[in-house]
Amino acid sequence: MYNPRNNNPYGGGPYNRPFGGRRQNLFGSAYDYQSLPYGYTNTAAQSSSLMGKVLSMLGLSFLIASVGAFFGISIGLGSGASLFVVLLGFVVLIALQFLIQRQGINLFLLYTFTFLEGLALAPLLGAYLYAAPTILFQAFAITAVASIGLGVYAWTTKRDFSRLGDYLFWGLILLIVAGLIGFFFRSPLFYTVVAFVGVAIFSGFVLYYIQRAKYMADTTPNAIGLTVSIFLTVINLFLYILQILSIFSRRD
Repeated sequence: MYNPRNNNPYGGGPYNRPFGGRRQNLFGSAYDYQSLPYGYTNTAAQSSSLMGKVLSMLGLSFLIASVGAFFGISIGLGSGASLFVVLLGFVVLIALQFLIQRQGINLFLLYTFTFLEGLALAPLLGAYLYAAPTILFQAFAITAVASIGLGVYAWTTKRDFSRLGDYLFWGLILLIVAGLIGFFFRSPLFYTVVAFVGVAIFSGFVLYYIQRAKYMADTTPNAIGLTVSIFLTVINLFLYILQILSIFSRRD
């Protein structure tokens, strides 16, 4: 494995700087992305090759997650059971961190995780399909357009988003704290503000991770790591957009 410290194409390691002073990625992974050795730069072909792997895995991940959601809806999965699925998915994600270098097993764990994520969302999606299908499909469409647009911008722009990492990490902590406060402080205005902040933070993560792929070595573990991060980022972006649309629909 390449030394992940001070060895990106610029020699300083902005995309290897740990969030919040801790060497881990957005979702707690202990896996250090493999960047290029000092003095080397990614060619356009190498960057495109890694991004091609990520997009292929990401597309299949969302397809499998959709199958999981459809299965959960068809069997009438309840909220209590979905909590167990979430915990099981967390266990699979931890296993993936330890086995991400194991060819074959890593992909199996990746797609098992995405299936479980889709399954866990089944009660929520089922409720919206029954009560407010228009809002659900609007959220899907907005998320897709926003994610693709942000991704294209991050890939083509000359702006550097590497410094966003620390701010996004602390923004994520703020969202978690706000979510806990929301259990006790039930205010529509508070929920609306939190939802918009959530959209801003996860939009920033889309920019950060897509651009990060330019400076990572073209390896399967890197592709899997980026796929997990982008997958969870887009899922969270969708949930916050869905929340915003739901809030405003109640005001009509």
